[in-house]
Amino acid sequence: MSYILKNTSGLLNTRITDVGRRNISQGNFTISYFQIGDSEVNYTAVPNYNQTNNNILMPAFNAQNDVGTPNSNKQNIKYPYYVSGGQGGTYGIPFMESGVQTVYNYAGIKGFFTGTSGSWSAQTSSEYTITSNYWVDMTTLTGQTDLEILLDPLICATTTGTPAINDLITILLDGNGGCGDFGTYPILTYRIQDMNPSTGTTGTTSYILTLDRALPDYTSIAVAGNMARVLIYPSGMTQIYDSTTPAPYWETCIINRKNVPVWNMNIPWSVNPAGVSSAVYEGYDNYGSVSYIGTKEYLGYQEPSGQTDTSFVYYYNSFDERIIVKPEQQKAIAIVHYTNQDIDNVYGEKFSTVPFDPANPTDNTGLARHFKFTLPTLMWHKSTSGTIGQTFWIDPPGYDNLCVPYYIKSTKNVDMNDPGIRYYHLWDTNPDSNNNLNRIGKVFPDSQMVIIDDEEVIAAMSYKSNRNWTIPAPKLSLLTPNTCFSNGQDATGILSNSIERMWVTYRLDSTGFTDSLHCNYYSVINGPDSGCTTDSQNVAVRFGSEFPFLSDGSLSGFSANSIKLICQIVSGSTLPNPAGWIEIDVTNEISGTTSNGYLTVSGLTGTTFQINSDLYYNSGTTYNLGNYIDIPFNGQTDVLNFGDEYFFYGNLETDISATIYEMKYLITLGRNQFTNTSNPTWTSGTTSYVTEVGLFDSNKDLILITKLQSPELRQGIQQYVIKLDF
Repeated sequence: MSYILKNTSGLLNTRITDVGRRNISQGNFTISYFQIGDSEVNYTAVPNYNQTNNNILMPAFNAQNDVGTPNSNKQNIKYPYYVSGGQGGTYGIPFMESGVQTVYNYAGIKGFFTGTSGSWSAQTSSEYTITSNYWVDMTTLTGQTDLEILLDPLICATTTGTPAINDLITILLDGNGGCGDFGTYPILTYRIQDMNPSTGTTGTTSYILTLDRALPDYTSIAVAGNMARVLIYPSGMTQIYDSTTPAPYWETCIINRKNVPVWNMNIPWSVNPAGVSSAVYEGYDNYGSVSYIGTKEYLGYQEPSGQTDTSFVYYYNSFDERIIVKPEQQKAIAIVHYTNQDIDNVYGEKFSTVPFDPANPTDNTGLARHFKFTLPTLMWHKSTSGTIGQTFWIDPPGYDNLCVPYYIKSTKNVDMNDPGIRYYHLWDTNPDSNNNLNRIGKVFPDSQMVIIDDEEVIAAMSYKSNRNWTIPAPKLSLLTPNTCFSNGQDATGILSNSIERMWVTYRLDSTGFTDSLHCNYYSVINGPDSGCTTDSQNVAVRFGSEFPFLSDGSLSGFSANSIKLICQIVSGSTLPNPAGWIEIDVTNEISGTTSNGYLTVSGLTGTTFQINSDLYYNSGTTYNLGNYIDIPFNGQTDVLNFGDEYFFYGNLETDISATIYEMKYLITLGRNQFTNTSNPTWTSGTTSYVTEVGLFDSNKDLILITKLQSPELRQGIQQYVIKLDF
């Protein structure tokens, strides 16, 4: 036991006794009586002593225990005050005045980056990377899977680590290989599948790495001197970020503390991506995050009949049309969470979501506006600035009507509703022509979790998708086929009735850069209402001007030489079969010009692409994603795949809040009550001091013991407020 420090401790120090904790466990924690005392005061040992200097013992953890010998103990009010006069009862009746209070705090920024909007740079220290001191000669990138990394004489940070098999390698393909801010360039992440440190051109300072898929081909883009920075990240969260498991104090007497500087991320898929046949390739049931599908169900992204609110996942296509994604259509979600061994309650009870009040614009702690979810490496197709990186908000500045709570309600258990599972939408700050912002997911403040449900953002966050840029969803419409012929294919449309539906996505390919995942938005259109053959319709595909990062083969942005439509006809509400998509090359339909052989924005937006029967049934081929990205075949469980993400490559900043339930008891001492103490060293008629307050249950067992920092003179009407926060 220790003594109460007079210079730092609170005026009242309170602890629950063993009996109090036992009563809580039994569900009968009630307070019926109080006593006050001066058990640690001696009035005669030192004449004229200033009693307020007296040191007081801390309230004991074991102030009362009744489990039996040898642990039973009563260490409470040795010398109580009498209620009235100099003898008789010593117990008073406390007055309960419980209350509720909300408190706020700032949790700080956690993530892999430093900087602000438009000027982000990666953290390069050993707290974040195995090493950041290697670079790549970009002229050696020819689409191969083997990569030579060179030790850079310009050291980014003092690190001693070296690459290892299964580590992740992120390459910042900006051409300068510096350690500072990165611009609008591809930033791609690979897994090291194999390595040979002895075959590099510079001996031990270089490595030949075998990666999980092909590198970009910069043969016609890079020039001598173009370098790319390499950042090596660990193969799991625990190697760097969460390696210390806190040890309970009762085992080692020391609590190990470690600040985990980054957030976790998992991307569970519930269906294979288009072009992935489980007969050939590892399917979603073998992806690394398959164990998180239960969260996908719980939060309403899987089975549609389990909850209401099934239309509140949506995005806008490139013509500002809202496209609703139903739960059964949601192929994947990204779950950003903080599942670490940190023993501190870093994020309190919940994210703070107090909306900004324009009538009272004080920037107080607790505002939802302080929640910022940032993807510094994202080239967002909705960006109006054309710069890399995007911050998303639950209360975006300038849009004071968007910080609104929504609720997922169960259709199976009405007792969980009213209100239900609370969430807020996550918005960008790029308004469209209708002044609508783009939502990309939901924030669940009570679960301290962010769910990204925009499937293009998910693609850009996935290592395996091979891109850090998003591409827009096209607008689909029905188009009357060529009526110049009374017979033949040209006069017959591909969809003849409303039962038929066509799903459409697309991919942009580059022979001189890199191939990546197709557009992860899947658009759908119903056939015409009439069942007449003469009324059959083709499908038109059009793009709005949402390619701000499409380049003409330079280092910046991304480039493409061709466009392929990927489509599938289904019946009714049937969802597309991942192995049943048809790929159609429509590059030759582009009416605009190309630049250096690369597609241009004007060429894409100035063309109405058409899917007709001839293209679909005769020219089209079965789409195989494995023709574009090296994805694992069945049995290759050690190769990086979709769903193998484990950290969130971004920053998260938020205020946090907690609801404090105060169990508050008022201990009121009347002018003529509790004036005489049973302390044998006290003389009636002289001054006395209070050092302790005990709260007791109906059996007069001590369940709370409070000690004062210093003895306090007993005089007149006094009141002590004993609080426990829950």
